[in-house]
Amino acid sequence: MIGKRKEEHIRIAENEDVSSFHNFWDDISLMHEADPEVNYDEIDTSVNFAGKNLKFPMIISSMTGGAEIAKNINRNLAIAAERFGIGMGVGSMRAAIVDRSIEDTYSVINESRVPLKIANIGAPQLVRQDKDAVSTRDIAYIYDLIKADFLAVHFNFLQEMVQPEGDRNSKGVIDRIRELSGSFNIIAKETGSGFSRKTAERLVDAGVKAIEVSGMSGTTFAAVEYYRAKKENNLEKMRVGETFWNWGIPSPASVHYCSDLVPVIGSGGLRNGLDLAKAIVMGATVGGFARTLLKDADTSPDQLMKNIELIQREFRVAMFLTGSKNVYELKFTKKIISEPLKDWLEAK
Repeated sequence: MIGKRKEEHIRIAENEDVSSFHNFWDDISLMHEADPEVNYDEIDTSVNFAGKNLKFPMIISSMTGGAEIAKNINRNLAIAAERFGIGMGVGSMRAAIVDRSIEDTYSVINESRVPLKIANIGAPQLVRQDKDAVSTRDIAYIYDLIKADFLAVHFNFLQEMVQPEGDRNSKGVIDRIRELSGSFNIIAKETGSGFSRKTAERLVDAGVKAIEVSGMSGTTFAAVEYYRAKKENNLEKMRVGETFWNWGIPSPASVHYCSDLVPVIGSGGLRNGLDLAKAIVMGATVGGFARTLLKDADTSPDQLMKNIELIQREFRVAMFLTGSKNVYELKFTKKIISEPLKDWLEAK
């Protein structure tokens, strides 16, 4: 059942328009320097993210696992992560807890030397009161399964609300994270709706080591669930998915809200190297890419490599044209913010 749902998510993300109404990275412009006084060949793109060194400020954000189709995707993504010296997360690992026979759809990433690996579990499952509740022992199992450096606890309550059968309790999540943070390096991760300043402060107080904003600009899981409902001819679910299609905090605004608290992965709608540069300028330590890479990882490993190479090239060009010799200097690039993002930044 879980595997079928995960395969549906992959196919919908590959083939349907599941993006929010507006990509808020387009509301940011970076100041051009006509004489950058930089040697392009000497630009340094390396960063340290929460104690882990990366050659390039990029994370392959959590996407999939738990279905046979996911094994090949995760293998290809891991090969790319090793080649480019970037981090990688896997999709929700609850499926492996329920069915150990599919654990290789996640552990396949151990075939490559990925410099930063992120395990993944859903926040709703941490506070369930039934047989599907995720225990600390379960967390230890999935953490060890991929030899993880971090555990992403993903907050997908919008998606859960669209699903008639979704988990509807969030009471106790912060306490559970506080408990787990003593044993695991936790990243709080949204799944398309972003984090407010208020929630970010509570998460940091509970001990999270980093935040992945995954805000509104890219894939919205209300849209993903809308298309699942359409296939099922579930009119109620379609209605709710359509109503909340554009719910959330824009990705750049969420980066702005969180970046002075802990290291931030700026994700949600990143399409290219210029978007990545904008994420860094807004305060992110690294940027997270997901749907931009998904189809290539599924169908063409060579194209996946070319795609990431192009993202790198675009990012270095942005650094060059802003006069930035390294990622630290890029952070201080002057930015011009347009509407509607400007209003969101003032709401902090």
